[in-house]
Amino acid sequence: METLIAFAVTLAAITVASLRYRLPPFLTLVGASILFGLLSRMPAETIVTVATTGAGRIFTLLGIVIFCGVGIAQVLRESGRIADIVADIRGLVRRPLVTAGAAGYLLSVPLMCGITSFVILAPIITHLSFDGRASRTLLYCAGVAGMISYVLLYPAPVVYSTITALGLSGRPWDIDLVALPLSLLLLAGLLLAMRGRMPPAEEAEEPATRRNHRAWLPFIVILGMLAIGSFVPHLHALANINLALLAGLFAALATVPGDVREKALHKGTKNAGIIIFDLAGAGALGGVIAASSFPADVTVLVAAHLPLIILPFVIAALVQAAQGSRVVTAAVTGAILATTPAITAINPLALVLMVSAGALMFSYVSDPFFWLLKRTTGDDFSAVVRNYTLPLSAAGIVTLAAALVVQAVL
Repeated sequence: METLIAFAVTLAAITVASLRYRLPPFLTLVGASILFGLLSRMPAETIVTVATTGAGRIFTLLGIVIFCGVGIAQVLRESGRIADIVADIRGLVRRPLVTAGAAGYLLSVPLMCGITSFVILAPIITHLSFDGRASRTLLYCAGVAGMISYVLLYPAPVVYSTITALGLSGRPWDIDLVALPLSLLLLAGLLLAMRGRMPPAEEAEEPATRRNHRAWLPFIVILGMLAIGSFVPHLHALANINLALLAGLFAALATVPGDVREKALHKGTKNAGIIIFDLAGAGALGGVIAASSFPADVTVLVAAHLPLIILPFVIAALVQAAQGSRVVTAAVTGAILATTPAITAINPLALVLMVSAGALMFSYVSDPFFWLLKRTTGDDFSAVVRNYTLPLSAAGIVTLAAALVVQAVL
């Protein structure tokens, strides 16, 4: 059980380093990964190996995505085209909060990544309101909404990983018969909870008249490639999100003057580098924790003291808190549960919902998206906890309640 103590100490150290000393996330998280490894009595060479592997895994998954997403955003800023996009949106939708929430919710599943959809949407969402506080509310709304659909809906990677790891047969789309209305209910609750933070005047603003549809070209290219790659078998490679975003970035660069292109790439590369390093730090910590005996220790502790019916939820929540990646949480939890009586004692639909519920819990310092939101909004540590961690945890509790209802009824 040493890893459980090490985990608690590490979380406390990260919190102190972030709040009191304001150390940069990359340095804090890499240091925390070494601290956890030492407290868990892992060999020094192993700590370095798994930390760099974890950081590399995040770079592999998100390096191109972040660079291209930030690059497109910077091109739009430097060329003044964000104003054109916002003008188009205001001409159709007068409620920025609904726009942000719906966009985050809808894009995260086809893009197969809540972070990717947020990176694409952030520069537009930021300009939907002239009020700084309201802009941050819109960013949080889009981020949380995207995570709700990403974690609950099939075929997004979280539910897919859970079903695969548990070896569940049958019709996987059946999960959406419950998960879809549940996710929409959570989205509605999120919008109602955040509505009071938006200035009333913004809800009734007159539509802007300026139109320049060339500003939409990068997004048309990205979504067009994803759609073609998804529906045309011989062009399936186009559905690769890295390739689609690269094409979107080139499309954005091709339509602006040389001086704008140079300035956008200079600033975009700098901003993308900072974000990628922050995310890689979270990957390093998650890699060390996942390579330790933490998952096994959690299983033993939970199985000995808690009812079998909530075992999947608790294991998933603790694994999520430990390493941050929701897909990893689903895969690791599924692998653990496959060796326990829970796999046969709990309704498969309820089982999947419980793992998803756990993956929504404790989205804290090991979660790369936590740090991306912190940097994008410019908020302090505690504000990100209030506006991101707690709303997702509330969604996790509601999802757990839905799973228990399914277990009792079906």
